[in-house]
Amino acid sequence: MESLFSKIKASFKWKKTSDYCAEKLDLTIEDYDRLKDIVKGQELMENSSNSYEYNIEKGEAKMEVISSTEPKTPEEIIKMLNIDTTQWKLSSYWNKQMGDHWRVSAMVTKLKDNEVDNVAELLKGFKPKKYKEVKRVETLGKIKTAGVLSLQDIHFGKEGNETIDVCFESTIKDLIERASNSHHLEKVYYVVGGDVINMDTWNGATTAGTPLDNCMTATEAYTQAFDALQWSINYIKQFCDELQVIYIPGNHDRLSSFHLAHALSKCFDNPEIVWDTVYLERKVFVYEDNFFAFEHGDVNTKNSLLVYSMEYPRQWGKTLYRTLYTGHYHHKKKIEYITEHENTGFMLKILPSLSRTDYYHYHNKFIGSRRSGVLSLHSPTKGEICELTYSPE
Repeated sequence: MESLFSKIKASFKWKKTSDYCAEKLDLTIEDYDRLKDIVKGQELMENSSNSYEYNIEKGEAKMEVISSTEPKTPEEIIKMLNIDTTQWKLSSYWNKQMGDHWRVSAMVTKLKDNEVDNVAELLKGFKPKKYKEVKRVETLGKIKTAGVLSLQDIHFGKEGNETIDVCFESTIKDLIERASNSHHLEKVYYVVGGDVINMDTWNGATTAGTPLDNCMTATEAYTQAFDALQWSINYIKQFCDELQVIYIPGNHDRLSSFHLAHALSKCFDNPEIVWDTVYLERKVFVYEDNFFAFEHGDVNTKNSLLVYSMEYPRQWGKTLYRTLYTGHYHHKKKIEYITEHENTGFMLKILPSLSRTDYYHYHNKFIGSRRSGVLSLHSPTKGEICELTYSPE
């Protein structure tokens, strides 16, 4: 066969018609034309290498090759460009005739973790888990309170946070059990979101596209966060009369945390678990004389007193004790604004984080903060009466 290909290649120098060359080589005209196209294609491939252009950040690549024939189907394109379909997905392709040959171009997209890029398929794996029921401590004769538990900035998937789910669970157990041992938890306000997941894209970046130091893929981080939060909601509910779950978006995971909160809300069929999964960056709840405000804290908080009094004037006017709970800074801080006298002030509480320090925080010298979780207890008529803190290490 190689000898025949050599003869056909040599026939190009004759500059004769296909009839003449076919007769000279003792071939039919059809066989000669078919073999001639194969030999020309080999020559083009040898004389012009495949072209590849990669965009690492977007996970895309442009591929080009010269062909003697025009491919008609995606399967032909994949075979011609030798695309590894376990690593790349053909997004688009186009052909351009260049004289006696074709320039074949294609855009391919990198598959993430060899997994399907379909959220619906991903969510099929999530099923409500059944947990062993915890025996609730009898607290009916104790002081009625509302607990506020806002464990923002968990950062599932962050570098160094491989076992953050263990720290998260131990923190929940300690705070809830200590609170219920001393007080009757009439209601618990539980914040979900606020950078609960470190990344928000397939590429492991924040919502805005900022690169991050991660210890796992986006889907693995989502799964770990989902399992941990599903457990926590089931656990906390067994210690209070009513559980109010509040979704607050963070700057790292605005979309992923919404998907997480929405999916969690579909896993529980309990009238004593109240859900607020609406996408709002600021939310307010009233418990008797208490005004509870929640946000992530990644935008300016210096004018918070004015903003909340204007956005929620009725809730502001009917309460005496007003507290804004935020996160974002990974450290604990309190700022008190006095409006008239002590009972009508406004407290800004920046809460700490359970998250470990990654390279970004180390490089920028954001170190020294104590990893911990905080649970605040509020009396219906006396404001905050207790603050419980737990550090997993």
